[in-house]
Amino acid sequence: MNVIFNTFSSLARRMKINGAKFHSALSKTPFYSVTIFPLAPKNIQNKLNLSFPSEYSIDLISKSHIVVLKCSGRSIFIKNILHMLMFGSLSEAEKSELHSFGWISLLDLNVDKQWRLLIRGHIDSWIKRFKNIAERPAWSVYATSERLCNWIMQYNLISKTSDTLFGAIFVESIARQLKFLRRQLRLPLKLLEKTALIRAVVVASAALNDNKKLALAIDELSVYLKEIDPLKSCQTTLEILKVLRNLVDIQAIVMFHKKNMPTEISETMSRLAQIIRNIRHSDGGISIFQSEFTPSPTYIDAVLSHVKKNDPKETYSEYLRLQSLGGMTFIHLRNKYFPLEFSSGSQRIILGSYLYFLDRNLSFSQDVKIDHALHNEKNNIWFNGKSSFSINERHVDFEKKLYINNLGTDLRGDELLSEETFNVTYHLVLPSEIHITLLEYQNGFFMDLKSGARWMWNFSKNAEFSFDFERSGILNGEKKQFTLLTITTASPNKNKLRWSLKLIVQDCQLQL
Repeated sequence: MNVIFNTFSSLARRMKINGAKFHSALSKTPFYSVTIFPLAPKNIQNKLNLSFPSEYSIDLISKSHIVVLKCSGRSIFIKNILHMLMFGSLSEAEKSELHSFGWISLLDLNVDKQWRLLIRGHIDSWIKRFKNIAERPAWSVYATSERLCNWIMQYNLISKTSDTLFGAIFVESIARQLKFLRRQLRLPLKLLEKTALIRAVVVASAALNDNKKLALAIDELSVYLKEIDPLKSCQTTLEILKVLRNLVDIQAIVMFHKKNMPTEISETMSRLAQIIRNIRHSDGGISIFQSEFTPSPTYIDAVLSHVKKNDPKETYSEYLRLQSLGGMTFIHLRNKYFPLEFSSGSQRIILGSYLYFLDRNLSFSQDVKIDHALHNEKNNIWFNGKSSFSINERHVDFEKKLYINNLGTDLRGDELLSEETFNVTYHLVLPSEIHITLLEYQNGFFMDLKSGARWMWNFSKNAEFSFDFERSGILNGEKKQFTLLTITTASPNKNKLRWSLKLIVQDCQLQL
């Protein structure tokens, strides 16, 4: 009997997934919009009353009337957002972020009337300009999910300037977006997109007092989490934090309705929170590995405060934390190039490392073998990471060796790509407020930090390096200019790099 029931359930779910895929495909056609005629709700009540600090400094808004895009670090005047969406030269990621309307959450509910009218104008113009559901990325699942949540969560602010006509247009658009997402609820998406979709449906269903649809969304999330490995479904640590925030919001709605959290959701939250706690630098921020955006420590604290601490029985080995007396190194073990971050005390020294292939038309194999070994002796650490993959069907081995002394004041690295046919550059992201002085008799430079500390970089003789001092981004919620160190290698030993980083002066007082 159980076998028959399970078979029937499996078939029913497969049919629902196929139905969601069918709607997803149709939604990209010009005529799909006419199939969505939702009944406009009479009342909207935001029931997600969690108060989170901003992901980044509110000064970026209040002082300059700008929004800084998380995906690129680009600054855009809020009054120009709709113009930029229609006529600006933006990447797909930047457009998606603006279509999400996340910037509304940075404004205070008590902003003056001029700001409220600006918000209303942007929403009204967006609804009229982007009616066609086939238009991407305006109506991508992720952008629509984020936008629906932001509009409902800031409904009190938006409704302050609503007249009857705008109010009707606004609630009708919310209903359309919700129906669009409900039709695709069972799509087999990536974890971040899936949790964003379900979060939007849950928040919107709660706001409209539709408890039946809310329960269906929670059930879908529980089933989905049984089918995947949530940890391996997140490509970056920032995705892990975003997924955790989505689940925290879903948990809040479940608790509001005095329901029990499904075990699959609560266990996933605990596992994700454990990773975030383990990859935090001493400055409170998290390891991002090459991202342009790091949220504020107070925001990270707020997200983690909603997840109970469990006894860490499971250690997630795909993010390695190496701690010495005065430094902390993080290595991303799932990435075949083993990118790293390093901080000394509360100062980030290396904010990310990566390889860049000059030929952008290369084809990389999906199958990658990754392995590593770790050795400790007298509290000194030796790390050796190896990966094997194919580029244009040619077998390639990559090896990264790293030494860290017990004080965290001496790092040495060897990086080797076995195939010399492909031209690669090595990149290290460094802090912005640094002074560079080239070494006289060695291949390298002194790096003087604003704190007074001096570090010395040294490279093998076959290396040439250059600096880009104008890379924008957000570190721990504050806009920063990063320094990108680009390194190329020449024959002999092309695609082999040896480097070392040593602390020469701790601070100004040691020079006295």
